[in-house]
Amino acid sequence: MHETVTDQLNRPIKDLRISLTDRCQFRCTYCLPAEHVDVMRQQSKAESHLSFAEIIATIKAFAACGVNKIRLTGGEPLLRKNLPTLIQDIKNISGIEEVALTTNGALLPPILPDLLAAGLDRITVSMDAIEQSLFESITGTQFSVSEIIDTIHQCSFSGLKKVKVNCVIQKGINENQIIPLLKLFRGTGVEVRFIEFMDVGNINGWQADQVVESEIAKQRISKQWPFTALPAKHLGEVANRFRFDDGQGEFGMISSISQPFCMDCNRARLSAKGAVYTCLFSDKGHDIKPFMGQPDVLLKKVSQIWQQRTDQYSMQRKQNKSKHKNKIEMFVIGG
Repeated sequence: MHETVTDQLNRPIKDLRISLTDRCQFRCTYCLPAEHVDVMRQQSKAESHLSFAEIIATIKAFAACGVNKIRLTGGEPLLRKNLPTLIQDIKNISGIEEVALTTNGALLPPILPDLLAAGLDRITVSMDAIEQSLFESITGTQFSVSEIIDTIHQCSFSGLKKVKVNCVIQKGINENQIIPLLKLFRGTGVEVRFIEFMDVGNINGWQADQVVESEIAKQRISKQWPFTALPAKHLGEVANRFRFDDGQGEFGMISSISQPFCMDCNRARLSAKGAVYTCLFSDKGHDIKPFMGQPDVLLKKVSQIWQQRTDQYSMQRKQNKSKHKNKIEMFVIGG
């Protein structure tokens, strides 16, 4: 039996983001900068990660509370072995309508056919620059950006419901990538989404003056191509979407800093070690691992966690009322 559980602000739970691992082969400056060796040592061992059976049990509990969309993330989720098997099992859970994956794309080509065969619905590739030197500077790697771009195009021809590219824009770093990214993917069916640089975690050195507000980015884009705002497809959609007037596709803006959307937020997050977080900017999680193997108890615990939720961090930040001092890092809960 499925019912929609709501929190203290009457927000339903619809979306569960699952971090399959907190490990990643990239060292992106806004997530896990390479200089933070001490933090890297805190990354969990594989044996401490939730098993696929535990993940499935957790999803069943969340589905019974109203969740219908699952997003697999990390760290880098493709570092987990046998991922197609997990996706296939998730697709068989009653109430789950969609399974999506967020990845940096570097490990995607050999496993993509198996992911598609397992029933994966959507893929989002995180890519913050198409210039190789800038890409290397942001990611702390020497992966070929052209190969990742080829992989994104491969995804767009694969039959997936949707392929997106997420780009975090930082002032003075990659503002000059906005137009090239759109030029690259306009007309391909790939939707580029520009994300305001956020104060997730504690180690990315976030400062408010590093944020390129979405309105500024939109002004830059409008000088190149006219576009029209689109209505939200569903409650809780995080991106404001826009359609190019010449019919060459859509792009999105995620504006957590300048235009907080807390009151529509309907997503929970599950860490690789089994903690539930009810906000991207949480300072603590709820350990549900002790309740594995007890479906009724797990369901009750998940429901209680959501019913007690009051999070509205981005709105409080904008009003200078935020009290979170030691937020969980992005690589732990997948952004």
